[in-house]
Amino acid sequence: MRDEVELRDGSRLVVRPIRPVDAPALVALHSRLSADTIYRRYFSARPHLAPAVVHRFTNVDEEWRFALVALRDGGDLVAVVRYEGERGSSSAELAVVVDDALQHCGIGRLLVERIVDVARERGLEYLVADVLSGNSPMLRLLRATGLPARTTSDGAAVTVTVDLRGHAPAEARAARARDHVDAALQAST
Repeated sequence: MRDEVELRDGSRLVVRPIRPVDAPALVALHSRLSADTIYRRYFSARPHLAPAVVHRFTNVDEEWRFALVALRDGGDLVAVVRYEGERGSSSAELAVVVDDALQHCGIGRLLVERIVDVARERGLEYLVADVLSGNSPMLRLLRATGLPARTTSDGAAVTVTVDLRGHAPAEARAARARDHVDAALQAST
């Protein structure tokens, strides 16, 4: 199964589960991110990803962790969406980062749609995203899922809890999610 998406500008990307061999491409993506994008993703300055972080981000062989990447034809990794929870938990933390050059082109929405389907396929009931209050694009993206969500705020950040319990994707989307899960399992063995 090849999962290709077309962005608003007509360009095409391939979406697939992250793999350990993506480590150099993930480091390259991070090096292209603006300081603002890094801050919105990590809530702090992070000029470099430590090797242990890169390893954790590219090795997601536990059922409570999953990540999808978007790649250009040349192999450049341009976006990552992930969830990470704990064994036995019904919820996981959601995070997404998109190369600055492709922000506002629709890739974030497409990736979040796919990770929601994967999370539901794997039995999660909630995805939780901590978002800086001023990160209105991410807040809009989460609202665009159309799923019920609860928000709380401490002023600096908004916690959005997306309820997946009533989410039943169309069969084609569910099949795509199963294909991504299968591909991830095959890559980890």
